[in-house]
Amino acid sequence: MTIMEIRNQPVKSVTNMKVSKVSSLFVISLLALVASNTASAVVILGQPYKPGGTANFTISAVQGIDAANPLGKTGFNPAVNKDFEFQNAIGVSYDKGNGTRTDFGLGLYAGPGNVTQSTGLRIDYNTLVSASSIIVTVEDFDIKAGKDTFFNPNKVEPTLLLLGANNTIFASANPTQLFSALSPTAAGPVGATGDTWNLDFSKVLQNLNLADGQISGFILGADMANGERPNSDPYLLVSVGNGIPAVPEADTYMVGLFGIAVAVTSARKLRRRSASNVS
Repeated sequence: MTIMEIRNQPVKSVTNMKVSKVSSLFVISLLALVASNTASAVVILGQPYKPGGTANFTISAVQGIDAANPLGKTGFNPAVNKDFEFQNAIGVSYDKGNGTRTDFGLGLYAGPGNVTQSTGLRIDYNTLVSASSIIVTVEDFDIKAGKDTFFNPNKVEPTLLLLGANNTIFASANPTQLFSALSPTAAGPVGATGDTWNLDFSKVLQNLNLADGQISGFILGADMANGERPNSDPYLLVSVGNGIPAVPEADTYMVGLFGIAVAVTSARKLRRRSASNVS
């Protein structure tokens, strides 16, 4: 082996090592990219979406919410989605009006004519429930318990609309009335750590100075009354508690008891008549 060959030998080894490292880094980066894309793939759950198990409600996507249309606008085809930004989180894929949807959460967007509107998630219970019995879990406001004293208007601020029987509006709550009704809770394994919250409707009612009442459901949306602008960095729904069916009022009980009494009395009279005919 010549002196020149001896000198060239380490260089070749180092070069091969560099190529090997670059190839390994490329493969690792490619795998990370694939894993990221797989984890962030949004799933369309449907419209409406009926959770499995013991859930006593359905979830529907809403769009076109504004001051004049608190229930949202018709004529669009939004859908409930899952896994937008966080796995298992529930959001809205809103209809752009051209046959396509934009995957999103709960927040503001620029609607037709560049008008600011909000997406929403509407929960409809199978029967009337007590408003105070409901707790929902939400996430991703970019706030921290013990640090932030209010929502970030440059991010997103939530609203709540309580629905009475026959699609009537029972009450509405703005961000101020909702903030103190939040309490931090543990995030799921793929949730927004340190930014996951329980929203207690009993505390919302207290903030509204309202007594408990029967509701058929509610709509979560985003505020646009305090300088918020589209497009929001939206928040997301994690879970919805089963509402407890409302206890009938006293007058309803009295009507029911009266009906039972009438039925029992009629049955007794009928049996007496039958006995008299037989004898």
